[in-house]
Amino acid sequence: MFQPLVEPVTFEEFLEWKPENGRYELHKGVIVEMQPTGDRELVRAFLIRGC
Repeated sequence: MFQPLVEPVTFEEFLEWKPENGRYELHKGVIVEMQPTGDRELVRAFLIRGC
């Protein structure tokens, strides 16, 4: 199976792209979803550990 080549995203295109939710960053022309931080992440970790 082949994956299509993805054109790199420019900084201007990244700024125009507005996600509905979540945190994203531009890394070498690729939009990458960032991990949650703060209280949400603490609650998530607590639930995953089953404590």
